[in-house]
Amino acid sequence: MVHGIIKNHGFVDANKRTAYYLVDLLAERSDYEIVASDEAVTDMFVSVANGETGYEELAIWFRNRLQRQE
Repeated sequence: MVHGIIKNHGFVDANKRTAYYLVDLLAERSDYEIVASDEAVTDMFVSVANGETGYEELAIWFRNRLQRQE
């Protein structure tokens, strides 16, 4: 979902922000949280937008940062 929103430019602006909002909402509703600084998230999403990070790398990045909420 994140990769698709960022790469397919569904909106004129705010594709990366929209992607983050949606993945954060999905994680929260599934009782998970994304454990990463704003800077780390921004760096990763810009990397995806620039074509430097692919789907598999992004999936691994999220797997390493999703934590079940207590």
